[in-house]
Amino acid sequence: MKIVHFVLGKANPNRMNGVNKVVNNLATYQTNLGYDVDVWGITRTPDDVSDLPPRNYQTKLFKSINKLFIHSKIQESLRKLRNDTVFHIHGGFIPEFFNLSKSLVKEDIPYVVTPHGCYNSKAMEKNQQFKNIYFNMFEKNYLRNAKVLHCIGQSELDSSNRLVPNVDKVLIPNGQNLDELKYEYEEILEDRLDMPIFGYCGRMDEKMKGLDLLLEGFAIYRHQMRKDGKLWLIGGNQDFESLQNYARELGIAKDVTFWGPQFGNAKLNIIANMDAFYHASRYEGMPTAILEAAALKVPCVVSEATNLSDYVEEYDAGYVLDPNCADEVAWSMVHTLTQMKDKKWKEKGINAHNMVKTAFCWESIAQELVEVYSRR
Repeated sequence: MKIVHFVLGKANPNRMNGVNKVVNNLATYQTNLGYDVDVWGITRTPDDVSDLPPRNYQTKLFKSINKLFIHSKIQESLRKLRNDTVFHIHGGFIPEFFNLSKSLVKEDIPYVVTPHGCYNSKAMEKNQQFKNIYFNMFEKNYLRNAKVLHCIGQSELDSSNRLVPNVDKVLIPNGQNLDELKYEYEEILEDRLDMPIFGYCGRMDEKMKGLDLLLEGFAIYRHQMRKDGKLWLIGGNQDFESLQNYARELGIAKDVTFWGPQFGNAKLNIIANMDAFYHASRYEGMPTAILEAAALKVPCVVSEATNLSDYVEEYDAGYVLDPNCADEVAWSMVHTLTQMKDKKWKEKGINAHNMVKTAFCWESIAQELVEVYSRR
């Protein structure tokens, strides 16, 4: 069997893009399992591969020319593929992918779709009118012709069952490569005693990621509950400046650090210095940053929308925000502070690491998906 992962981008794991990290890991582990794997990507700069790390699979990059078409070189490459090839397309609401799917059907090449959270009910509410029209005109056929729709979280599975009830579906989570998380630890704040550091890493999307709730909750914790603490946020672009302004409006700017984009050892060391890792998301696929933090033994405070709340509860790996609101964020911070003092919070960090090791093993997930590709 030949496997081709198709993605928007270059599957560069050093970018703050969860989908690219997932694709890189799947391709790496499926190659390690002995399968012939390619990653094909659409990008504006196909000739620039200077920042791509070494990889054990073939990468083919095609120039993005027009959302209404796919490059003729993709068509040529499809015709040269082995007759036992299966495509794994990563993403939804991407016109190029709809056009690719038509070519795959024409060439009689089966494909699997992983939407990575874009069919969650909350995600569908954003630009709802446009999405409803687009879905009925294009996306339905894209999914109906797929061999399987691969969902990474229960919320997306539930929503997909309503959108396309007759499409075959499977629920398999993302994984986390523990070997990627080797770093040199350095204390960032010395002599902080019991003062907790709460943190976040990811896209600076205020509404989707619930960053407004995180800032508001921290403001309640600091001003109304009069508790000590710091809040660190890693990531840039999008709502970065407006979030900085909001922190100033809430009177917490001196206790909030916006680190901007961070990568490699620097990013991992900042996360490892946190006492609790927060994701108050309103809708998600499955945030890879939570798995990174958990693997680094940082307890995780998550909303149900992250699709990780059941795992956090099962493994006692942190705290679930229920309901997901600013007041609950504030109380979870008090809970963290209390449990830090009697060492129970450290135990949750160990549980978080075990959770990742047990439930999110990439090798097992990669093999599970190979079995999905092989379905008749």
